[in-house]
Amino acid sequence: MRKEILDQFRRCGDKVSEAIGSEDLEREEYMGEGADGTPTKRIDEVAEVAALEHLQDNTDFSILSEEIGLVEQEGDGYVIMDPIDGTNNAIFEIPFYCISLAYSPSDLSEVEVGYVRNLSTGVEYHALKGEGAFKGGSPLNPESGDDMTVSLYLGKNAVPESYEIAPRARRVRSLGSAALSMCMVAEGTFDLFYHRTPDEQKSLRIMDIAASTLILREVGGEVYGKDGEKLNMEISPVDRKDVIAIYDEEIKEELL
Repeated sequence: MRKEILDQFRRCGDKVSEAIGSEDLEREEYMGEGADGTPTKRIDEVAEVAALEHLQDNTDFSILSEEIGLVEQEGDGYVIMDPIDGTNNAIFEIPFYCISLAYSPSDLSEVEVGYVRNLSTGVEYHALKGEGAFKGGSPLNPESGDDMTVSLYLGKNAVPESYEIAPRARRVRSLGSAALSMCMVAEGTFDLFYHRTPDEQKSLRIMDIAASTLILREVGGEVYGKDGEKLNMEISPVDRKDVIAIYDEEIKEELL
């Protein structure tokens, strides 16, 4: 069943990529507020409509999505979806935004299928629980290097600790898509993804990180909350948490 779900996720990615590809699409147009109260732009709505149409036609799982919230269906389990993670990047044509799709029978800790596709480049990451994680068709196998590169949430809404970590890394990036940034931890490009903020409305939702959490955990990495405990989240459009993602426990000891 899990491979069939992954196949439907890939097809869903195709549909969304096609839907947002129109040159006539007014990507930045404000469409109202999503289920969690954050602004919805035209590109978010177009992507979500395309994804929902495919998933409802081809699966019977309930669907949790960023804009519409929870759509109940008769099947067991949930599809946890962010049709566009990195909306501002998509609007400004910065090629770092993605669709994120996960399947879970219950919560974040039980995610069994994860799929992330960079909608600008077409690069795909996926994982099936207990079977490893992949970029395209190649297994992910991150290795620690001597030069630390980290992805930090920075700006006026970041915690002071972010600015304490930054000088200890050789390179710092803040790229605007949690799902893709966490996948880059899983492949070893980043040593750390650190998203902490005193403003709860700027913290991350399960839709943002469900797929990438499984992908990272399948390569032996881990995702923590601000308390340092392994992160779990409920199936909810409003539950938000700070996120710290690493693949090497030595990084946790060194930086955190």
